[in-house]
Amino acid sequence: MMNELNVLSELMESPKNGYQLQKALQMPVGPYRKVSFGVIYPLLDRLAKAGAIELKASGDGKIATITPAGRERFMALMADPIPKGAHTDDIYRIKLDAMQHLPLSDQFDLLTMYRAEQDRVIAHSQENIDRLNAVAKIDHWYAAQRIRLHIVQAQATLEWISDFQTRLEKGEVPHA
Repeated sequence: MMNELNVLSELMESPKNGYQLQKALQMPVGPYRKVSFGVIYPLLDRLAKAGAIELKASGDGKIATITPAGRERFMALMADPIPKGAHTDDIYRIKLDAMQHLPLSDQFDLLTMYRAEQDRVIAHSQENIDRLNAVAKIDHWYAAQRIRLHIVQAQATLEWISDFQTRLEKGEVPHA
């Protein structure tokens, strides 16, 4: 789901070749999550077979262009609930990166869901800290400090969400 959504979201912007996609796919998830060509090209082939994209030869490679069926698939993926797991935050970042294609009400819904996710991170982290602090051991103290980082990061994300929502409410979105 994650890579498919990421590819389709990039193709919603403009047609791209594999190299352009690889560079673009890294942006929402950060510099340490490089998507390899071994993932990109088989995914492009699957999307083409499903009718979600068209692949056309161009120079040294192929250019991928999203189709109406691909736009429908993109919208369905954007509406899908985000599974809890190792890639939860990455999927949120991809959806946040592509949410300009959604109606404003859906953008607010996505931000509200992301806020709830951050609240869960804070609550879970605080429970772990409380459990560690119940036993006075040096390794527990260090572990609690590391977990505190999760809380600080989630709090910063909550501030970002509030700012983003305010900017959307005020209509500060630039128009192309």
